[in-house]
Parts: sequence; C-alpha cells; structure tokens
Amino acid sequence: MSKIGEGSTLAGFGAIAFSVLTVVGVAVGGAPGGNYAASDVASYVAIGHLPTVIVTGYLALFGVLGLICVFAYLRELISVDPAHKMAASVFWGTGLAAAASMAVAWSFITGIAVAAAEGGSSNPGNSVAATVSSAETYTLSDTSINVLYGSGGFMLGFALISLMVASRGTLPGWLRWLSLVIGVLAIAAPAYFPSFAIPIWGLVIGGWLIASGTSGAAVRSRAFDTMP
Repeated sequence: MSKIGEGSTLAGFGAIAFSVLTVVGVAVGGAPGGNYAASDVASYVAIGHLPTVIVTGYLALFGVLGLICVFAYLRELISVDPAHKMAASVFWGTGLAAAASMAVAWSFITGIAVAAAEGGSSNPGNSVAATVSSAETYTLSDTSINVLYGSGGFMLGFALISLMVASRGTLPGWLRWLSLVIGVLAIAAPAYFPSFAIPIWGLVIGGWLIASGTSGAAVRSRAFDTMP
C-alpha cells in the first residue's frame, strides 16, 4: 500500500522538471560529444549560440534542483520503515552524489562556451587570444558530458537500485521494478545509449507522485467534510 503524504506534488513536478530540462539542456544546448565533427564544435562556441548555452545551462541546473527535491521526498517516504533505514541512507547518499556530479557537469559544459567567447580570438586588436583548437574544445566538452552521464548517471543508477530495495511496501511493485531496470541502465550511461532511460524514470515517477498526491488530497478533503 502506498504511503503518500504532503509534498508529493512538489516532488512529482521536481522529477518531471529534471527529465524535461535535462533533455532540453542536452538537445538544445548542443554540447559536442560522441563522434567528432569540427563543424559541431564551431557551432557550439559561436558567439551567437552563447545565449542558448547559458539559458539551457541554467534550466538544466534547475532540473538538478528538481532531482534533489524528489530524492528528499522519497528518502522521507522510505525511511519510515526501520528495516529500510540503511537502504534509505544509501539511496540518499548516492542520489545526492549524482545530483552534485550533474551540477558540476553543467557548469563545465557552459563554461566551455563562455571561455571561448571571452577568449576573443577574432576581435580586432586582440593579438593574444585565449583559444584552443576544435579538437581540444571537443575533448573538454566530451569529458564534461562524461561527468554528466558517467559519475552522475552511474551514481543515479545505484540510487535507483537502492530505492527498489528500500521501497518495499511503500511504492507499488511495478514502480519499484521500473526503478531497478532503469537503475541498471543508468549505471551503463557512460556508454551514452542507455542514458535515454534516465528521463523516462523522472517522467514516470513524477506523474505517479502528482497523481497519488492529488488523489490523497481529495480523500483527506472528503474525510474532513464529513466530520461532524
């Protein structure tokens, strides 16, 4: 039986925000990664693209805040059972490490474009420009993405596996098993392809938390109205 309390709606929106804003940051921000292409690097560090990089970077950081909100709520939810205290602590610790890694990664990713703009390689009279080659810029970007999906995705994977263990009797079975499957895929996120599963978890658990919180509030309201 689910034990949803107050705060589930905020946690649900936090989970959805994390998924949506992470996808926006990766897709719209356009940090070069994967197969190297000099044109991709040039587009990313172009001065006209800088506002997009900054805005999407900020949005992605707000998404990380949403992830922390849902982790904080779930920790409170699953730590009620004394038998799951240890697993709940592991869930919170690995989840917080994942969020920290992702926040640092977004700072690195946006920093590359900011540094390129401030280097001023093409400004007249700027004889000594602080610039690096396209290959070096790509290396920095791809490394930053690996922090996002590497340490961030890796630790998130262990957090979701811990959630599956600690949420017996708290979350529905299908959601616990989904967390386990996506947790395993998230551990392999440094390979990039399995990373698609991470936003799916946020959308699913976010929607479930919002729906459960709304129905729970309705039940409490009806109970209050029928009090003598």
